[in-house]
Amino acid sequence: MRSTLLTSLPAHIQPSIQASKSKLSAIKPLTMAAVAIVALGTMTGVQAKTLFADTSITGLYGDNFKLTPNKDDNTLKVMTLEHASTHTWGGVFFFVDRIQGDEYVSNTVTGETKKFKETYGELAPKLKLATFDNSFIKQVNLAGQYEFGSNGKGFSQDNYLVGVGADLNLPIPGMKYASASLYHAYNSKDDADDQQITLTYGWEKNDFVIDGYIDYAFNSEDDSVRDNIHINPQIKYNLQKVLGIDNRLEVGMEYSYWKNKFGSDETQNAASALVKYHF
Repeated sequence: MRSTLLTSLPAHIQPSIQASKSKLSAIKPLTMAAVAIVALGTMTGVQAKTLFADTSITGLYGDNFKLTPNKDDNTLKVMTLEHASTHTWGGVFFFVDRIQGDEYVSNTVTGETKKFKETYGELAPKLKLATFDNSFIKQVNLAGQYEFGSNGKGFSQDNYLVGVGADLNLPIPGMKYASASLYHAYNSKDDADDQQITLTYGWEKNDFVIDGYIDYAFNSEDDSVRDNIHINPQIKYNLQKVLGIDNRLEVGMEYSYWKNKFGSDETQNAASALVKYHF
């Protein structure tokens, strides 16, 4: 689960639904570029060979989430569909979260309550620019990211990120992958563009798995939005061998530490139980 739950923010940091015309004119080329990169992945033949592909579904249940509209507590249930693949031309990462919280007061006059529901997703393609042998930097990429979401309270967002990234060769036994990317973010809220550094990693040994990401957003055009960092590891154990099944089945936990969540003054420390099945 990534940058979700954009409903109960203070008004001064809630992204507006409509972007300005000037921003839309800048976003359209980015959208076309992202579509073009993804389209490359559908090509066949030697020039578009698939090197790795994985699709999974994850169930999460946790509490102590900040800035949620829940009536009594901050418990969330999340179902995530996720896909990652690498190709000779680059790669694609995609996920979509379906989030459900507890009841919140939807009408302060009548006291009516509703179940909180939200959908959030990201599409992150990368296009290989250069590769290096026997180097700390294995590959340099043109990186993009499209963030989208909406919820039952009428909020929606479309954010576009573009930048450069590098796949890294870390000399750590069991390290499966690591990457670092620097983006400029064109956010839905007017005059609130910022920059973002994203680190991803994956480590596995003896069926124990630790993977996740770190997002650091900074330098917002809106002075009221604070720099914020989100550290989100998953710690899992693969039961495939124990159960003698064909596909990976992982159990464990996800931990979310988010200082100045969404640029507010709230800091989140939330743990969730996790079950993840790979197709």
